[in-house]
Amino acid sequence: MMKTMIAVAIGAALLGSSAVSAQTASASQSSPSQSQSASTQDQASNGSSSSSSTSSKKATRLDTIVVSGSLINDAQIQTATPVYTITSQQIQARGFNSVQEVLQNSVFATGTPASGPQNSGGFAQGAQTISLYGLNPEYTLTLIDGKPITQFGQLYNGTSNFNNLSNIPVSMIDHIDVIPGGGSSIYGSSAIAGVVNIVTKQHMDGAEVLVRTGNYHNGGGANQRIAVSFGHDYGKLNVLGSLEFDNASPMWASQPPLTKANPNPLGVAFLPIYVNGAEVGYIDPPNGCSPIGGLYHGTTGPYTVKGRTGYGCGSPYVDAEGVTLQNQSRSYDGMLKLRYNLSDNVRLYSDILVDWQQQAWAGGPPRFGVLANSGLVEDEAGDQIAPTRSFAPEETGGMTPWLDTQDDLMYQADIGANGTFGDSGWDWDVYYLRSGDHTLTSNPYFTTAGGTAYWNNILGQSTGQDGNTGLPMYNANWNQLFTPITPQQFKGMIQNFGGESNTWVNNTRVTLSNSELFNLPGGSAGVAWIAEGGNSAWYEPANAAIASGGAYGLVSNSGGGQRDHYDSAFEFNLPLLKQLTLDTSARYDYYTVPGASNHSFTYRIGLEYRPIDTLLLRGNYATSFLAPDLSSLYLGPTGLYNPNVIDYYLCDTQAGGKNCTQNYTDYILTTELSNKQLKPTTSSSWTGGFVWAPFTGASLSVDYLHIAIHNEVALQDTNELMQQDAQCLLGSLPMSSTLCKSTVGTNGQNGQVQRDPFTNQVTGLTEYYVNISSETTNSVTAEAKYAFQPTPVGSFQAQIDYNNMLKHAYQIYPGSAPINMLADPLYSYEFKSIVTGSLTWTSPDSAWTSTAYWHRYGPSPNYNAIQYGNGTPNAARVSPWITWNWSLSYTPRQMKGLELSVMINNIMNKMPPQDAGWYGNFPYYNSENYNPYGREIMLQADWRFGGKTN
Repeated sequence: MMKTMIAVAIGAALLGSSAVSAQTASASQSSPSQSQSASTQDQASNGSSSSSSTSSKKATRLDTIVVSGSLINDAQIQTATPVYTITSQQIQARGFNSVQEVLQNSVFATGTPASGPQNSGGFAQGAQTISLYGLNPEYTLTLIDGKPITQFGQLYNGTSNFNNLSNIPVSMIDHIDVIPGGGSSIYGSSAIAGVVNIVTKQHMDGAEVLVRTGNYHNGGGANQRIAVSFGHDYGKLNVLGSLEFDNASPMWASQPPLTKANPNPLGVAFLPIYVNGAEVGYIDPPNGCSPIGGLYHGTTGPYTVKGRTGYGCGSPYVDAEGVTLQNQSRSYDGMLKLRYNLSDNVRLYSDILVDWQQQAWAGGPPRFGVLANSGLVEDEAGDQIAPTRSFAPEETGGMTPWLDTQDDLMYQADIGANGTFGDSGWDWDVYYLRSGDHTLTSNPYFTTAGGTAYWNNILGQSTGQDGNTGLPMYNANWNQLFTPITPQQFKGMIQNFGGESNTWVNNTRVTLSNSELFNLPGGSAGVAWIAEGGNSAWYEPANAAIASGGAYGLVSNSGGGQRDHYDSAFEFNLPLLKQLTLDTSARYDYYTVPGASNHSFTYRIGLEYRPIDTLLLRGNYATSFLAPDLSSLYLGPTGLYNPNVIDYYLCDTQAGGKNCTQNYTDYILTTELSNKQLKPTTSSSWTGGFVWAPFTGASLSVDYLHIAIHNEVALQDTNELMQQDAQCLLGSLPMSSTLCKSTVGTNGQNGQVQRDPFTNQVTGLTEYYVNISSETTNSVTAEAKYAFQPTPVGSFQAQIDYNNMLKHAYQIYPGSAPINMLADPLYSYEFKSIVTGSLTWTSPDSAWTSTAYWHRYGPSPNYNAIQYGNGTPNAARVSPWITWNWSLSYTPRQMKGLELSVMINNIMNKMPPQDAGWYGNFPYYNSENYNPYGREIMLQADWRFGGKTN
C-alpha cells in the first residue's frame, strides 16, 4: 500500500510535467532500458486489468519492462538508486537540439569537456561528450536502450577513449535516464560517475513527420531537421522505422559580436626577439607593414605590445577569420525495430541504429614558424628570433582549403529473443550485439617540403652556428616574410593528411529473471542473473606521410588492439517488510589482452525505507571500476605538443626560481607510451536521501552522493616530471638514484626529459601511463516537481533541479597534497553549482502548451585566476551565467495530429559573463564553460497521422 501511494503521487507529478505521446509507447520489448516512470504507469495499467485474457497477459510479459539501474522487472518508480529522467517532450519544450545539449544542461554536468566544436585546434573537435561531477568523461557509461555503444576512435584530450554523443539522433529518443554514482555491479566497466541510458522509441502505430528549422540572431549556425517515423502491427509482427536528416551551417568566430574582432591586433607577420626563453621585443619590418596592408580586408598594420620594443604587423581579425565556433555538419540517421511473436511465450527481435555524419571546422588560421630549435634562429646581430607568419583569407583563397573534415559512421545492431518459461514466473532474454564506429578525417596542413621551401626562401643559407647557443645563424631577407603570397602558392604548400580510426564492441548476453520468486512480508522477492562475453577493439593507425616526416612538424596518435571480456552478475530485490526493501547486486568481470589480464569484482547494497505512505528514505553503497583504456594499453609511441611545460631547472639557474610560469613555460614535443600492465581504476560510492510526495502532483527528492576513485590511470604528471628533473640536475636528488636515471638519463642523455646539449633547453619529453592518481567528490542533488490544480486559464507544472559540488579533490600521486579542484583554477575551472527550472502551461482545451526554461551556472574562475592562480592580482570569480529558453506549441483542431511550435533559446541574447582578463585574448571568454552563440529561434511542424489512435 505504501509503495503504491508514493508511486501514484510521484507518477502524477511526472505526468504533470510532460505529456506522453498517444502514439508511442516506451515499454522496452527486449532489454533493461526503461525509466521508472514508465514502469509505474504500466504497473498501474496492469493492476487495473485483472480481467485481461491469459494471452494478453503473456503478451504483456513479452513486453519486458525493466528499470534503468536494475536487472529485475517490475521495480518501483523510486528505489534505493536515484534515477533522473528527461522525456522527449521536455527535450523539445526546452529547446535542446542534441543529446549533448540535453546532458550538458543537466545539473550533473559540472565539468568542462575538452572536446567539441568550441575546442578550436584541440583533440576530437568533431565529437561531443559530457563531464559528470567534474570527472573525466570515461567515467560515465553511455548506453542505448540499456545496451553498450562503442567508443569514439579518436582520443579525448589525446589520451583516453570516450563515448561520442554527437551522432545519436534526437528525434528517435523516447527519454533519457541519468543514474548518478557507481553502477558497475549492474553494467560493468566505466560506470563510476554514473550511467546515461538513452531510451529510443519502442512502439508506434501510425506515422510521424517532423520538420524543424533554426537560425541564430547573431548569424551562422543555421540548422534544419527532417524526421520521418512509421510503426504498425502486422499480426504477430511489429515494425518501427525512423529516418532523420540534420544539417547545420558553421558559425565562424567573425559572426558573434563578442568574438568578431580582437581589440588588439594579432600577428600576421612578425619577428619576436627572445632572451633566455622570454619574448622581449620585435624586429621592425624592413619596409613597414604596407606590403601586406591589404590582408584581412585591409586591416593589417603595425602593432605593438606594452613593455616590448619594436613592432610587428597584425590585424584584429586574425583569429576570428580562421576559427569556427560551431561545426558545419550533415548527418543521416536510420533506426529499425522488428518484433515477432513466435508464440505466447517467445518473441524474436532485432534493432538497428545507423548514423553517418560529416563535419567540417577550422581550428585556427594557417600559422607556422621555423621548425627546428623550438622555432628560434639567430641573425647576424646575435638576436634570437622566432619568425612567425599567419596567412590571411586573401592568400588562402578563403578558409575552405583550410577546413578539417570528418566522416563518421556509427552503428548499433542486435538480434535476439526473449520470453517466459510457461507460467513459472521466469523470464529469459538472449541477444547478440555489435556496435561500431569508423571515422575518417582529413586535415590540411603544411608539408615539410612546402614549409621548408618557404622558410629557405626567407632565411637563405646558414652562415654558421653560434657556439654558445647552438642556434643556426642567418643573414635573412626579412622582406619576404612581409610579402603576400597567392592562393596558388598557398595551395602548393599544403596537403590534406588523412586519418582513420575504427572501434567496435561484440557482446553476447543471457538474462534470467523472476520478479515473483517467493513471498516475503513486504511482497514478492525478485531475482535476476546475467552472463555475457565478447570483445572490444580500438584501432587508429598512423598516417604514413606524417609518420615519415612529410607534415611540417605535425604528429598524430596511433595504436590499436583488441580485448576480450567475460562477466556474470546477479541481483536480488527483497521486500523484507512492507516498509523496508533490500536490493543487492554483484558482478565479476574478467578482461584479457595478449600478455596480460585483469579482473574486478563489484557489488552494491541498497535500502529503501517507507516510514509513511508519502515518504521514501533511500541509500546505497556500491563499488565500481574502469578497465584500462584500450588506448592506454595499445597506444604506440605517440607525439603531441604540450604548451605548458615549465622548465624549473633553467628558471632556477637563470632567474633564481622567480616567475617560472610566466617566463619559462615552453611548447614541447611529448611522446606518450602505453603500458599493458595497467590495473583497473577502482571506486566506491555511497548515496543517501529521500523522496517526499506530500500530496498528489507534488514530489521532492534530495540525495547526497560520495564518490572515491583510486588507482586512476593517467599519464605521468608533466609538472611533477619537470620538478624531478630540476631536483636531479640541481643535486637535490642523487643522480645515481633510479628516479634520476629514469628522468635525466645516463650523463644527462636518453632520459624522459631531453635537453639540448648547447642551450640546456628542453627539446622533448617521454611520459608513460601509470596507475597513480586518486579523486574524491561529494555532491548534493535535489529535484522538486509540482503540478498545480487546474485553473480557468489552464494547468501549470513546475520543476526545479539543483546540484551543489561540496568537494572535488584530486591527488596526482601518492603522498602529494590533494588539489581542491573547486578552488584551484590552475587545475580546474568547473562549476560548483548548477540550477535549472521550468514552468509549463497547458490551455484548458490542451490546444496550446508553453514552457519557460531557466538555467543558472554558478560563479567560475576568471581569466587571471585560471592563468596565474588564486591570490594573484585581479584573480577572482565571474558572476553566474543565467539563460532563458521559451517554447510555444499549438495543435489546431482543424488538422488532427498536427503540432506547430516555436522555440527560442537564450531569449535575452545573453553573452558569457564579463571578464576583463580576456580582453585581447581570443576567444575573449572561457570557451570550455560558456558559449557566445546568443539567441536562437526555431520553428517546427510535427504531424502524427494514421494508426489506431487517429
